[in-house]
Amino acid sequence: MGIGKRLKALRKKLGLTQKEFAERVEGKIDYTYIGKIEREEQYPSLKMLQRIAKAFSVPLSYFFEEESPLESLELLPQELKELLKDKKRQDLLRKTQRLTKRDLSLVMQIIDVLSQTPPSRELEVAEEKAPYEAMDEEKRKYLIARIQKVLAAPTTLSSQEPWLRQCLKIALKALERPT
Repeated sequence: MGIGKRLKALRKKLGLTQKEFAERVEGKIDYTYIGKIEREEQYPSLKMLQRIAKAFSVPLSYFFEEESPLESLELLPQELKELLKDKKRQDLLRKTQRLTKRDLSLVMQIIDVLSQTPPSRELEVAEEKAPYEAMDEEKRKYLIARIQKVLAAPTTLSSQEPWLRQCLKIALKALERPT
């Protein structure tokens, strides 16, 4: 099987059109170029194949091997196949690979909070025309005082966690805005 047929097989397995496929490859690629490669009217450069392989998390060797590792995609759960189609989720997964275990745990907690159905009322921030009630003044003043106290005490927050101090400063600014 040639490079063009392998490229087409990859695209079809992912359930993408030529245009969708081209959009997910880093850099500017016209979808008609993908069609030319698939029909083997044009051969891609090695750099182009590297960009395609990276975009879809397949080894570069996939385009040159006789036996396709892509066939093993059929064994993957549908949930994982969907991840391969979603560039933003792929980017998120790549970025989490660089996180420490502690930071990954924090990200998981944030995701858990964001994915709650329905969202916890304690975590909602009052917004204009929001479908939920604004925080009462007493609670707002209490939170402002607590955050100010934590920020004022140098030993409360570890110097190794500047991101936490920054998050508290942002929360404080939001709470101090006039309602």
